[in-house]
Amino acid sequence: MRYFTFTFVPLEDRYFHPALAEARDQPDITLEQMKYINLFEDETGIVLLGGRGDESAAAAVMQDNDDVIDWELIPGNDGFYAYIHFTGREPAVGLLKLLDEYRLVLELPLRFTSEGYLRVTVIGTDDHIQEALQNVPEAIDAQATQMGEYNPDDERAIAGLTKRQREVLEAAVELGYYQVPREATYEEIAEVCDCTVGTVGEHLNRIESQIIHASMD
Repeated sequence: MRYFTFTFVPLEDRYFHPALAEARDQPDITLEQMKYINLFEDETGIVLLGGRGDESAAAAVMQDNDDVIDWELIPGNDGFYAYIHFTGREPAVGLLKLLDEYRLVLELPLRFTSEGYLRVTVIGTDDHIQEALQNVPEAIDAQATQMGEYNPDDERAIAGLTKRQREVLEAAVELGYYQVPREATYEEIAEVCDCTVGTVGEHLNRIESQIIHASMD
């Protein structure tokens, strides 16, 4: 079983769904995550969104949008959640139908990036994932960021590392490279991993960048 993580970037002004587009355009609202989403046979759906900001502005978005059938705002300790029953629109409907058609599992929650795009991880066979990608609506650009064998016990940032990157990271940790003060050098890590100093630096830079971006999105 494989997992693929993508950033879904809309290529048209309408975004994934009109209600989401309106919320994203509000300067006093920040969308952070999508804890649950489901599409019904009548092509309406429900979604539970997590966000921060002005709750009155969020309520106004839901109240005034014709595609919102029903809604409820749920205050939280560090923000709010919005339960929304919505009318399905493209490309959201097309994306959700791919899950059923190719028997893919959607790993929740989905995360919104700082640009307002969706970071999505799906789980399934390699063939089904590749076929689904070929049928992503034309209004969406699916930019792959991580992929690999699925292990539910792995943290996603670590699971996305290559075997060689894992070896370098494990050596760096064991030698004390990430201790304060630092107890190891690139040269010592290179000796353990039987590679050049430059290779160690390249691997550690990529590892750190990947883990930091996964933590921030």
